[in-house]
Formats: sequence, C-alpha cells, structure tokens
Amino acid sequence: MSKRHEPHRVDAPALHKLGAIFLLIFVLILWVMHVLWQHVHPGALSTPPAVIPPQPRLQVVAPADRHAQYAAQARQLNSYGWVDPAHRVARIPIERAMSLLAAQSKQNSGGAVP
Repeated sequence: MSKRHEPHRVDAPALHKLGAIFLLIFVLILWVMHVLWQHVHPGALSTPPAVIPPQPRLQVVAPADRHAQYAAQARQLNSYGWVDPAHRVARIPIERAMSLLAAQSKQNSGGAVP
C-alpha cells in the first residue's frame, strides 16, 4: 500500500487526552470569569431583597377607585368652596354657574337668547 492516504485507524487515547485538556481549559476559563465577575461586581450574582416600589403603585381594584374618583369630582362640581382664599377666588356649583352665565348673556343681548 502506498502512504499517500490517511490511515483508517484513529488514535483514540490521544483524542481522549485532547478532549480532557479542552474540557479542563474550559472549566478553568469559566472559574476565572466567575472570580473576576465577583471582584468587579461584588454581590451582583446574589438575588436582591424584595423591594416595594415607590408611590404611585398599580391599582388593585380599578372600578372602585374610578367610582371614588368620579364621586369626588361630582362633589367638587356641585359644591361651594375656596380655590384660593388669599386671592378670594371661589368655586360655585356648575348648575349655578350656567344659570348665571345664561342670565348675563340674556342681559348683554337685550333680552333675546339665541
């Protein structure tokens, strides 16, 4: 036979040694990366404690919250109160404001309301 082609046999022990060397190098690289990560970012791999987020938080019962908000807005629209007491600015109920504006418009137009 001529020596111009590869032999059919494979040197298995040499391949096993090479594989073991690659595995050992890989594990060593991972260990070095872990040690460097702990040195650069200490405590980054541990889980942080549970922190309650700051206000405002998400709504738990949205329909009830919406109903309470609408009720507060309705109370404000239908009541008297101070907006700025220092400057003597007050709010009046919306129905009363509309009747005052209608009366003012009636006086300015000469009695006829369009």
